[in-house]
Formats: sequence, C-alpha cells, structure tokens
Amino acid sequence: MKTVFIPPIVNSSFLRQLPQQMASQFAKHGYKVYFCNERAGINLKKVEVEKNLTVYPNWEYFYHEFKTQNIKIDIMYNTAAKNYEYSDLVKPEYNIYHSCDSFQEWKNYEPHMLKRANIVLCNSEFIYNIRKNQHENVYLVRNGCNESYINMDYTIYNNLKFVKPPICVFSGACGVWVSTYLIKKTAEEYFTYFVGMSFGKAIPENVNFQPVLEHHEMMNFLNNMDVGLLPFNTKSEITQAANPIKLWEYLASGLPIVATDWNETNREELKNVVFPTNDKEEFLSNIQKIANMSDIDKKCLKEECFKIAKNNTWEIRFNVIEKQIREFFN
Repeated sequence: MKTVFIPPIVNSSFLRQLPQQMASQFAKHGYKVYFCNERAGINLKKVEVEKNLTVYPNWEYFYHEFKTQNIKIDIMYNTAAKNYEYSDLVKPEYNIYHSCDSFQEWKNYEPHMLKRANIVLCNSEFIYNIRKNQHENVYLVRNGCNESYINMDYTIYNNLKFVKPPICVFSGACGVWVSTYLIKKTAEEYFTYFVGMSFGKAIPENVNFQPVLEHHEMMNFLNNMDVGLLPFNTKSEITQAANPIKLWEYLASGLPIVATDWNETNREELKNVVFPTNDKEEFLSNIQKIANMSDIDKKCLKEECFKIAKNNTWEIRFNVIEKQIREFFN
C-alpha cells in the first residue's frame, strides 16, 4: 500500500474542497493517506475519518510520528505552492503539485514548488497556459463532483413548496472574487439563498442565509433549488484562474447555472447548461429565461446537467492522476 502525504492547506472539516476530495479518492483507491490540518482546533488527536484516511491535528503531530515510526512517504499531494518546504522534510518519491489558484501572495513560492514537482496538475485553462511553459509534465485536471450525488434521492423542504420559483442559490465562501452586487440584485428580484460563510467579504443582507452545511446536507439543499449562481468578479485574476467546485455540484443537482462570463463558464461543453453573462441586466434576464421555460424544457435541461456532471466526477479526475502515478512507479 503506497502512502500519500497532504500537507497543511485547509482543515479537513472546512467545506469540501480539492484537498479533501482528492484525499478521499486516494483512500478509496487503496492508498494510505496522511492528511494534516492547518490548525488543531479543539481536537488534538489523529482520527481515521475514512478507511485508509487519517487526519492529523497539525504538522507537528504528524512529523513526530513520521520521525519516530519511520514512516515512508511515496507521494506528496499539494495544492498550495507555499508548502514546498514540506517536500524537503518528508522526501516523497513522487511530488504532485495541483495548481488550483492564482493568489498574488503565493506567486513567489511557485518556482520553488515547480522545481520539486514531478508532475503539475492545473485546475483551469488559465493556469494550464501558464504552467505548460514552466514545467515539462503538465496536465489539465479540473474540479469535479461526487458521482454518488448526481441525481440523488433527496428530501423535499416543505417550507419551500409555496415559494414562487425560481429559487436561486449561491453556495460556498464569500471572498473578494465574488460579486456580492449581483447576488444582492438577484435577491431583490428572486427568492435567493446564500449557503456558506463570509471569507473576508460581507454577505448581502437581503439573502436568505444558511450557514455551512455538512456536504451531504448541502447537496440535499441544492436539490431543492432552481438556479445555481456563479457571480464571480471577472476582472480578478483569482476568478480567471478558478474552476469552481460549486459549478459541478450545481450540475450534479440538476441546476442550470447563471454565471458571469470567463473562460471556465463559456466552454463548449457547458453551453447548454451555463448561461454566461456580462452585466446585471443580462444576469437577471437569464434567470428569468430559465424561469419562463416550459416544464418539458426544464426537465430536458435538468437531464443535460446530470449528463455533463457524470462526465466530470472526482472519480474520472482521479483516473488521470493515477495513470501518471502508475507509469512513474512501474
């Protein structure tokens, strides 16, 4: 059984992002995974959260066991360039760098991480076009959705039965890349939920706010909605580099998406289910366009969402990664 080390990036319980998803994929495919939390919180013990997946409260706890128990690390999987030094400490045979964001404060670390990486995975076309000129082994591996959540059985919320559709939803963290202006304007016209948390930017006061949910509960929640919102600030490089997980989770829930227009929302594959927009009027009119569809057209649109989601699961994404791992170790 090969071992995988995931350095401190986010806490395992913080939403359900790329590091947690890939940790689960490695574990399900028979790898022994060591996942380090960024901060300990109140839990100072290691916990096996899934078969083959152990979460450590912090780096110090893991490193003590690494040294005293002579743990050998075969693979380091890392999504933050600033963590390049962990590679020098655990000395993995195979170093995977999944480049998934473009934060200004991370850019000074990129050369160090790229130098140590055996392979570079890119979360978006924007990042891929940069990294392919910086490393000889680069692949485009976007985010995805859990196969088990596509067209899942869900609980209908009785309190929403009498709400006039369309019910719109934004899920996730409210950071500088989010256009809260568009969310606010949407909420002025349509019943709108914000499911998640503030991440440095205030959540509009006129939305129906739902704090962070466990992942299964969140997917159940999305299935009660009508339209998924992706109102990102397209002038931000953070947005241009982003392939949001929520895009795929909306589709897994059968939700058509009204989004701002950037290279990850105007792709050919998504043309029938994502409605890219360039201003407030178009954003709102696209929501109304979906609302005005016939029941038959809405059903067809939902089926198209499921179809695309099935072609973009975490399981499919992981197959690309494991193929490269097998070629290296064989």
